[in-house]
Amino acid sequence: MVYRLILPDWAKSEHTDWPKTREGEFTSEKIQYYNKQGYNVYWMPNRPSVYNKGTPVEGADIDVFNYVFVDMDLKDGVWTKETFIQAIKNEGPESTFMVDTGGGIHVYWSVSDLDSLSFLRLSRRLCRRFQTDESVQKIFQLMRLPDTYNTKIKGKFRLCKIIYESAVQYTSEQLDSILSPISEEDEQYCQQHFAKTYRTKTDIKVSDTIPVKFKKLIRCNPEVKKIWAGEVEDRSVADYRLGHIMFAEKFTKEEAMSVLVNTSKALTRAPVHRVGYAEGIVDKIWTFETTKESFGLSRSVQEILNKHGSALLGDRFPCHSWIDDTETGFRLGHVIGLVGGAKVGKTALCLNMFYGFVKANSNYDHMFVALEQPANEIALLWQKICGEEIQLHDRVHILSNYNDDGSYRNLSLEEIQTYVLEFQRQAKRKVGCVVVDHIGALKRVSLDGRVSIEDICHNMKAFAIATNTLLIMQSHSPREKAGIGDIELNKDAAYGTTRFEGYVDYLITTWQPLKRCHMNKKCPTVTAFKFCAIRHKHQLKDVIQEDVCYRIFFEPETSRMRELTQDEETAFSHFNRIASNKRKESRKRDEIGTYTSAKWAKAKDSDSEDSFSAQGVDGLSPKTLGLHSV
Repeated sequence: MVYRLILPDWAKSEHTDWPKTREGEFTSEKIQYYNKQGYNVYWMPNRPSVYNKGTPVEGADIDVFNYVFVDMDLKDGVWTKETFIQAIKNEGPESTFMVDTGGGIHVYWSVSDLDSLSFLRLSRRLCRRFQTDESVQKIFQLMRLPDTYNTKIKGKFRLCKIIYESAVQYTSEQLDSILSPISEEDEQYCQQHFAKTYRTKTDIKVSDTIPVKFKKLIRCNPEVKKIWAGEVEDRSVADYRLGHIMFAEKFTKEEAMSVLVNTSKALTRAPVHRVGYAEGIVDKIWTFETTKESFGLSRSVQEILNKHGSALLGDRFPCHSWIDDTETGFRLGHVIGLVGGAKVGKTALCLNMFYGFVKANSNYDHMFVALEQPANEIALLWQKICGEEIQLHDRVHILSNYNDDGSYRNLSLEEIQTYVLEFQRQAKRKVGCVVVDHIGALKRVSLDGRVSIEDICHNMKAFAIATNTLLIMQSHSPREKAGIGDIELNKDAAYGTTRFEGYVDYLITTWQPLKRCHMNKKCPTVTAFKFCAIRHKHQLKDVIQEDVCYRIFFEPETSRMRELTQDEETAFSHFNRIASNKRKESRKRDEIGTYTSAKWAKAKDSDSEDSFSAQGVDGLSPKTLGLHSV
């Protein structure tokens, strides 16, 4: 568990050489030691699944959600401790535990299937039910640790202790059925806070300074002057009217936001809610409205920008850093082409990407379209990757080309698109990523039967935009290009077309460079890949680059992919030479490939085969190296 220790104000002035904040996975002895020194001790009820020591935890790191909670602060004057505790017990839902912090009461409810948006919505509704502090309904929220002292007041430390416990645990659906519906205002807050925390939406820059353009509008427009003065019956309706007037006067979103956060209605709210209130108006009004006759086939840049605004590239949809380290990054509406030879682990790579998507985008589900493999094989592989995280099993859905009775469906891309849209409508669950395995197995819809792979390629981007998903389209590479799946592939390797890269936002090719050495028990299972095309590249800021061969380690026991250890990199350098020599013998490749690690560090000079032997190739067991056996 990760803790954060914070010095109170009185201790900061007395101990200027002490760190104001400490964060880490401390032992109970260390916690008691620092607490006695004066540090207030906080824990994270909802936490990151992976803690990077030395890097402070941020909201975007939180991906494990266990509790919803409320904070009753005596300063608010609504409750006493006794009346609040009684209200919790009488009105329900029954809490999992309650904590007396010395200054107020924290109440927690354990939820088995909680995700980020459900946490925000349920916490907000509990806050409204019991009239508690609304500022603690944040994805990254520190709470005072029980069995430690509240040290805010020097010489008057107060023990924080659990005063009630039970074994009750809810599902999100159970809590949802108990609580009142969320208000439109609170839903806007949840959506805004989620987008800001996980950086899924480009923030609109808001200034408290009223634009000069608006001051001129007040002087020349009596209606605007009346609205701004608050001389209206319904201030919400008036603010929408004000928004429409500014839109007609060609105010930018930023200019309109700077006005709307300062209306009389907005100023009654907390600062974060002012922004959410104004953004809700702007998002509804600043949509595409053509003011002139369109020719239909073309639009001006201004029309395109008016229609899409900041969403031209689609919402950010992050994944593992080892596959997604570009400035633009993966986004909804993008298409990724994934090309590889037979049996090189394209499906495993896609499901490992799913694992990254689930961790970084917890409110999305994913769809794997299995056109050749049986659904149970995909399900077993996902189960293996998830390990003990069985709660992730319902995050991936499999659309198979086979019916339950074994008959063949022969799905087309158009039919898959229809299914994804209908799934989202009926299940009320947003699909984030769709993998189609693979393009050559899709039905080609045509009366004369002459639809080509090129025709399918034309529709890939339309699919991604229509479903608002990230589409990963897999394609096999023929044996003459891929060998046995161990040869570096280029952008012309896709099945059925030499222009595949022209239709995708990212083209990734993958292979297993050491495949010819896998009979050796000490040979590491390494997957290599490179980006043959990055449409939205930023040469100065992108960490991952085009046409650079990267390597990652495939763990046979878990089917997960990760960065190589130093020993594994040394082993790779050794076996890469052996595999390259074997390829020379079959005249498939004449040189040794140059690779870099998935850590994006500069490639180190490879050790010579002699130096590798000197380190004891024969003396290192597969277990020591973390390698597989065949």
